Amino acid sequence: MVRRRVAILCVLAAAIAGVGGWAADFSGSLGAQMAFLPTIDGDLWLDLDWDMGGWGIEMLSWFDVFPAFGVSWTGTVDATFGPADLRATTAIDVVPFGFSGLDLFAGVDFVDLQRGELSAAIDASLLVDLLPAFGTTWTLGADLSYGIVSVWADADLTVPGFDTTVLAAAEVRVLDLDLEDGELTVDLGASTTVLPGVEAQFWFDVGLRLGVVTVTAETEFELTPFGLADQRIEVRLPFDGLTIAAWFGFAGTGDPTAGIYGTYDFP
Repeated sequence: MVRRRVAILCVLAAAIAGVGGWAADFSGSLGAQMAFLPTIDGDLWLDLDWDMGGWGIEMLSWFDVFPAFGVSWTGTVDATFGPADLRATTAIDVVPFGFSGLDLFAGVDFVDLQRGELSAAIDASLLVDLLPAFGTTWTLGADLSYGIVSVWADADLTVPGFDTTVLAAAEVRVLDLDLEDGELTVDLGASTTVLPGVEAQFWFDVGLRLGVVTVTAETEFELTPFGLADQRIEVRLPFDGLTIAAWFGFAGTGDPTAGIYGTYDFP
């Protein structure tokens, strides 16, 4: 049964490839990551993408190297028809072997407006989880931004269970400074989950670019009750398709996190 589902996805991918051609807009990335805190672990991944004029295929292979070896694979086929998006995704645990997920997605944009500094969007989507358990999630979202201010809201309905989640958020750019060889930005934001219970978060993000070096600092607080939710400081240095980065931060429990990673984008 698992191999049959994999074969169906491969046949669908091959059919799309026959229509658009495998050589159309091929891209990929190869990455490696090593975390030192709070525990030592290492991962490798390979991401391959084909864009064929409205059709797309993505294949992501993930390798857990340390402390325990494991391999997983995710394949996605998507299509765009005007304001509508369709997507099918399957996930497989290769080592140890097992079928871990299959879902279908459909989305439509009702409003997609861009007028100078003003942009507005309203969209709806349906996510159908077929495996490992059947379920559906209906989502309605709205976004509005003007200049340095952005506001958005989302409402989700999960069936079965009829669980409802409503979230509203806003973000404002309080600093956008051009430097001699870079820029400095500061963003402040807050979000509130209204249903099923009231939860509030606050965050501020700082970005600094000097030449080719980029430093970002992202900090998020829980307001109900108050406490640090997450903090991450990251330094990135690109070299002609290759990016090397290191990060340090704190989880909400106060435990430090740290590590390094590298990615190579091709062709």
